[in-house]
Amino acid sequence: MDIPLMGGEYTWSNNHTWSRLDRFLISPSWELQFPDLNQKRLQRLCSDHFPVLLDGGGVQGGRRPFKFEDMWLKKEGFVDLVRNWWNSYLFKGNPSKVLAGKLKALKKDLKTWNEQEFGDITR
Repeated sequence: MDIPLMGGEYTWSNNHTWSRLDRFLISPSWELQFPDLNQKRLQRLCSDHFPVLLDGGGVQGGRRPFKFEDMWLKKEGFVDLVRNWWNSYLFKGNPSKVLAGKLKALKKDLKTWNEQEFGDITR
């Protein structure tokens, strides 16, 4: 499947003849995955080919990454609260699995606690 070329019709020229030789081809599943894909013809500098850039249309917004807030440390009892949560999590498996499970559970608890204590502080 050919995708749209922005910035010009042709990708090759010897200054007498123009042709579209260079292109990205994608499968239908790629088109579903990246609906805003297009090709951009860039300025040619020293070749008879124009460079072609595949543009994915930017990063799709997803979940906000988890951020530890400094203000939490100022809240009285916070460190003890985290320690109690951490010690209450029971996971089995190798040490890295246990650590990953505890971190995931702590993240969930911190997010819930943050909303209860400070409300929605979305940036």
